[in-house]
Amino acid sequence: MKTINLRWIYPHYRHDEFVEVSDEVWEVMRQAKREMNNYELRKVYQRAYYSLDAYSWTENYALEHGRSPEDILLEREEMTTRLRLIAALPVALAHATPTQARRVHAYYIAGIKQPEISRIEGVHSSKVSVAIRRGLRNMRRCYDGLFQTE
Repeated sequence: MKTINLRWIYPHYRHDEFVEVSDEVWEVMRQAKREMNNYELRKVYQRAYYSLDAYSWTENYALEHGRSPEDILLEREEMTTRLRLIAALPVALAHATPTQARRVHAYYIAGIKQPEISRIEGVHSSKVSVAIRRGLRNMRRCYDGLFQTE
């Protein structure tokens, strides 16, 4: 017979409560405690601070969001295309008028809002909007010409 303290097992106990249990019960309780400790250590090691059973979508999310080789290849191709477009940006901006290039740069690259651009330049905001739209059209024509042969 083993003597156990129920306060160690049940957190709601405020005082020591000693109970004698048979060896079989003690072994089952010890094994359960060991399994719970191992589970907690695995959670910390794997940084899995949630159970896959916590929500109905959790397990599917964990299983479906691994990147496949096809996804990796597509991401690399998209990154290559994006880098080529960024490298051709100065050439494309040169195909717009200086005003269009300045406003496109201010709006898209510097992140300045159109009303702020119009206030800085002292023009109506519709003029800024039209210049940005036409500048993008000119840049698009340049990009089409640059990448059309491929």
